[in-house]
This record gives sequence, structure tokens and C-alpha cells, in this order.
Amino acid sequence: MSLKAEALYRRDKHYLVKNGEVIIIDEFTGHLMQGRRYSGGLHQAIEAKEWLTDRTVEVQLESRTLAQITIQNYFRLYKKISGMTGTAQTSAEEFHKVYNLEVISIPPNKVMVRKAYPDAIYKTREAKYQATIEEIKKYHAQGRPILIGTPSTDQNEIFSNLLSRSGIPHEVLNAKNNEREGAIIAQAGKLKAVTVATNRAGRGVDIVLGGNPANPQEAERVINLGGLCIIGTERHEARRIDNQLRGRAGRQGDPGSSRFFLSLEDDLLRIFGGDKIKSLMEGFKLPDDIPIESGLVSNVVNQAQAKIEGFNFDIRRHLLDFDDVLNKQRSFIYGQRQKILIAIEKGDFQSLFKEITGKDLTDEEKTKLNHELETFLGQQILRIMDLLWMENLENLESLREAVSLRAYGQHEPIVEYRQESYRLFKGFQTNFQNLVSEITSQILANPVVITPSAPTQTAEPPRKIGRNDPCWCGSGKKYKKCHGK
Repeated sequence: MSLKAEALYRRDKHYLVKNGEVIIIDEFTGHLMQGRRYSGGLHQAIEAKEWLTDRTVEVQLESRTLAQITIQNYFRLYKKISGMTGTAQTSAEEFHKVYNLEVISIPPNKVMVRKAYPDAIYKTREAKYQATIEEIKKYHAQGRPILIGTPSTDQNEIFSNLLSRSGIPHEVLNAKNNEREGAIIAQAGKLKAVTVATNRAGRGVDIVLGGNPANPQEAERVINLGGLCIIGTERHEARRIDNQLRGRAGRQGDPGSSRFFLSLEDDLLRIFGGDKIKSLMEGFKLPDDIPIESGLVSNVVNQAQAKIEGFNFDIRRHLLDFDDVLNKQRSFIYGQRQKILIAIEKGDFQSLFKEITGKDLTDEEKTKLNHELETFLGQQILRIMDLLWMENLENLESLREAVSLRAYGQHEPIVEYRQESYRLFKGFQTNFQNLVSEITSQILANPVVITPSAPTQTAEPPRKIGRNDPCWCGSGKKYKKCHGK
């Protein structure tokens, strides 16, 4: 995980450090994901990496997964699903295969008159930066409002510095100053307004020409100048995100324009499409500061994006295949958990005990039951189930990583996962039944007096308990690290 944190996760792109805390940045929206942490020790590895340069960052304890579900299976819980978005067409295949939904294009309310200029592709990133700034200067001198889209917080700050050196006043919108998002967007359509934003400004944002609140005279001047100017500083991995950025201009019949500035050193082109374009540039023998502008080049970029989208879709489908296996276990556990809650509410512990263990309480044990004791036993059983389920989720996570390596041995990972996860779940059920039997017998052998005025006493540990089983005291720790220490 340390190597992964060092090589693959970049500050101000995948996460940022704020008040000594490592906070994940949503790569699609640019919003901060407060309270979310990477699993499997990755978040701790990133914290340790950042601690080397920032001593305010603390390596926190690893969080435990209480429950998990993929977005796809979460949506499948609804009886009916539908949606509306302006950028669904590029993901039509995924909607059909995952949700069995068809994508229908609805004509716009007003004719779209936004101009989409061809991409300008340069050999180097520095040449792209210079050309982008020159384009901004040209439109800024005309008075047109400009929205500059950047793929990450670090690129956002690079362009902010370039604009400052050029003497162009501007606003910066990224994950670091999200508290001013509303105020910045409200004035992004004013005359001469320049806004540098991450993806957060590309989704569901209405930029009112002339500013907000509306100023009819200023709005008319902006419209006569050509409306909002969109400048993209890099293509994203998904065409949908580019389309969302373009869609900030030319809304409801307003004029506008969009153009993307790229370089062969951008990640997208360098990894997926740079060789074809590079051979074209070398064939034309163009200098660094002269871009290629042609439909052929744009097609190569679109093909690169389509290739990445297909790759990412395959990853999501693969993840969904694994979650479908877990979904069967999850449905069973949540159903049984609901039965436990109902049994606690109704005071029907005897039926609950028989359903879980397949055994009846002895006559002597039945005589010792009362409402308070049944409630206490039900709560203990619920706690045992939750602890064992958390451990099962961790085991399944480790298993999923392990079976991926079995592909090298000509074994199908998903088949291996189904077999091994079934074995783990049978072990989970056996452990649960045994612990319920043990703890019930132990508590009923030494009944606890529970009254509203007296604190709840904790039962003694059962006679048999595994070192890796949840501790009987309900601390959430394994027995070997708690009372078995």
C-alpha cells in the first residue's frame, strides 16, 4: 500500500490536505468527500507519506467496514428507476447492460447555437499553456466572460498563477475554496469575468449571462459579444465530463463557444493516442507553437476517450460481478437482522433462538426469561452478528484481491471467488450459531438483573471462544486483543 500511495495517488488531484486531514477529492465532481477514507490501509499509507512533509497530518486508525454495496446494486433495490441528464448518450451501452434502461434523446427547448471549435493540440505542455493564455487574453480584451476548465486542483492552481503573471484578474474555484462556490458561480457570467474551475463547475451549474442577480443591460452586452466562452485545458478520460463543461455555455438558446487546448504530454494522449498524433506532427514538421486543428486529430482523441471508457466500464462490470455474489449474502444477513430487531421489539426470544441455532431452550432456561433479559439477549445477538459480518466483509475483500492472481494459473477469478466466498459464509453461519448458543447459555446460567436504575452488567465470557472471534464483551475487538490478551 505504501508503494501504491507513493506512485499512484497525487496530492491536489486525488486528495488534498486540509487542517492536518487527508480528504479524498471526487475525480468526477471535484467535490471533497468528507468522512470517506480509502480502505485496506491505503489511507494510512497516504497519511504517512504526507506526514513526512507536514507534521500536522496524523496517521489515524484504520476504519472498519460496517456495510458495503455498489452503486449499481443500490439502484437495483428500487422497483422503478429512471433519470434525466444532458450527457447520457455516451454511456448508453452501460445503462442498457447494467440497468436494462434505454437512452432516449429529447430535442432541446431552443436551438443550440453554441460554437464548438476544433481542438488545438501542441507538442509540449508549455506550448499549450502559452497558447491557452493568449486565447484568454484575446477574449478577455473583448469583454466576454470566460470559464476555464481544469482536470485537477494542481492544474487549476497552475493556470491561476499564469493568469496572475499576465495581469488578468480572475476567480479560482476548486476543492480548497468550496465554501465560496455559490458566490463565484453567480458572477461567472459578468462582463470580463474569468473563472478557473475544476470539474465541480461542469455539473448542474447555470451561469447567468450578465451576472446574478440578472442585469438585462449587461446580459445583452454579453450576448452581443458572443456569450460565455468555455476553454478546456485538457480532455478528461470520459467524454461525458467534457460535454458537461461545454454545456455551461449556449444554454436555452444563448450564444457561446467552446474549445479545448491539448498537448502530447497530457496523460490521455501520452498513454492512449499520442503516437498517432505525434507521427502526424512530425510528418507536417510543425514547430512547437503551431497546433494541429483538424477533424482527424479530434477523432483520434475521441477514440482514446472511448477506449478508456470501455476499459473503465469493464472494471465496473467486473466489480459488479463480485458484488452480485456478496449481494446474496447481504440480503440473507439483512433479512435475519430484521428478524432479530422484530424479536427484540416483540419479546420473542425463544423463537429467535430456535431459528438461529436450530435448538430449543431448556425448560430451566425458559423459566429464567423476562422482558428485560430477552431484550438484553437480543441486543447481544445483534452485536455478535454485526461484528462477525464486519469480519466477513474484511475476509471477502482480502479474498477478492487474492483470487485476481489466480488468473495467472488459468483459473477464472469470479468462479474461484464464488466457491471461496461460499465457504467463508458457511463458516460465518457456524460461528454465529455457536456464539449465540454459548452466550445465551452463559447469560441464562447467571441471569443479569436489569433495572432502569441499575447499570447493565456484562456477562462472563462463554467457556469456548476462538482467539479471532469477536470478544464477548462487545468492544468490537477480537477476543485475543481484548479480554483474551
